[in-house]
Parts: sequence; structure tokens; C-alpha cells
Amino acid sequence: MYSWLFPISEAFRSLWRHRFVAMLSIITISAALFVLGFFITISLNLHSVLSEMQKQIAVEFFLKDGTTKADVSRLIEEISHSEGVASVEFITKSDAMQRFSKKFGTKYLEGLTDNPFPPSILVHLEPGINLGKTAEYLSAKFGEHPDITQIASPGDVAQKLSGMLKTFLLLSAIWGAILVVGALLIIVNTIKLAIYGRKDTIEIMRLVGATKSFIQRPFTVEGFVQGFFAGTISALALYLSSSAMGKIIPSLKMPPQILLYSFALLGIIFGVIGSRMAVKKFL
Repeated sequence: MYSWLFPISEAFRSLWRHRFVAMLSIITISAALFVLGFFITISLNLHSVLSEMQKQIAVEFFLKDGTTKADVSRLIEEISHSEGVASVEFITKSDAMQRFSKKFGTKYLEGLTDNPFPPSILVHLEPGINLGKTAEYLSAKFGEHPDITQIASPGDVAQKLSGMLKTFLLLSAIWGAILVVGALLIIVNTIKLAIYGRKDTIEIMRLVGATKSFIQRPFTVEGFVQGFFAGTISALALYLSSSAMGKIIPSLKMPPQILLYSFALLGIIFGVIGSRMAVKKFL
């Protein structure tokens, strides 16, 4: 028990004695975490925009007049079990006419004695990187079906959106990794500078026979405390900045609560790892 009580008390005494350096470390770590959190928030919003665009993509199968309800039910069942299909909707002839009149008005329908619109099956696709492949697959699979006369498939648009999403996810992963490594390097060097002023203390502890783990413990506790405060401050700053931007851009989505809560944990992890990596140089 004493093996941890002493490091904890020593860590808090050291933080108070070197409070100015500790504050600078917390501010620096907070800034690094804030940049990372801001990037994640922007990435989540861009991903949401691309997903909403993909949700507008649908494949429509136009049916022959006179197709029986049983045939329509079988076809819907088969389509709905296809991979990548989110939902299937049957559009009757009257529904098709109403949809047309809502979009283009009724002036084009004046004088018509019969309903010229065929029934159809509207297939909404699941958003994702395979959206384009799903649209092509459905068109190829059901293109020769005897009850289907025509297919409206935005294949090119779906492929472009899928490509955009793949590129976005790849760039997000690369930049995210760079920011994580950069944040960790900043934290390690910041803590290293703070420890540098106490290298004589470390040397004395080594000379009197203290083990490396015993020497590391106070600095690990300091990294824990600094990381916790830095993570909390960065989460608060991220929340306030996102709220301010949300007033300017109403469609902007706030960072998820789990992300804000996890920043305290992330700060602790970075603080502990950074302190242990920094103190190793002096052992």
C-alpha cells in the first residue's frame, strides 16, 4: 500500500511546487487533444453528409401492367433479401400519378383519360462503400425478370458516392493516425521538459537504490492527473466550440456524448503513456 501512497503524495506535492510548469503541460495537452477532437467532429459531420446523400439513392423497377399481387409479393420478397437493400416499397399506378403531380404539377396530366404510369418497386439501398456495387448487382440480377419492363438505376452516381466515401474514410484514417501520433509526441516532449528540471532528484533516487518502477510511479501519477484535467478541459472546449459553430451552421451535429466523456479517459491514457516514455530517458 505504501508503495503507492508515497508516489501519490509526492506527485501532488510536485505538481503544486511546479504548478506553473504543470499548468503549461495541461494547456499543451488540452490543445493537442482539442485538435484531435475537432478533427473527429468534422469527420463525423462529413460522414453524416455523405451518408444522407447515399440514402437518397434508390433503384426503381417498373412492372408490366397486369402483374398480379402474388407475383409482386414474390418479387418484393426476393429483392428485400438481397444484400445491401435497406427497404422495399411498392408504388401502385395511382401512387405513381400522385408522386408525379406533386413533383411537376397537374397541368401535364390534363386531358388524360387513363393512368399512363406503370406500377413499380422502389428499392432503397444501405449507405456505405458498396452502394455502387449493390445498385449494379440488383440491376443485373433482376434486369431480365419477366415482370420488369424497365429499371431506373443511378449506377454512376452511386459509384461516385461510394468512391467519395472510400476516399474520405481512407484520408480520415491517415489524418487521424497522424494526429494521434502528433498529439502523443507533443505530450511526451511537454512532460519531458517538465521532468528535465528534476533530473537531479531522479539521479539521487537512483544512487540511494530506488528501483526504476518506484522512480516512475510519481511521474505516472502526475501524468494521470495532468491527462485527466487536460482531457476534461479539451472536452469542454470542444463542446463549447461546437455549440458556437452550431448556431452559425444549424445543420452541424454536436460531437457524441460518448466522445466527450472518453476524452477524460483518452487524456489519462496519453498522460500516463507520455510520462512513462518521458521519464525513461532519465533512468
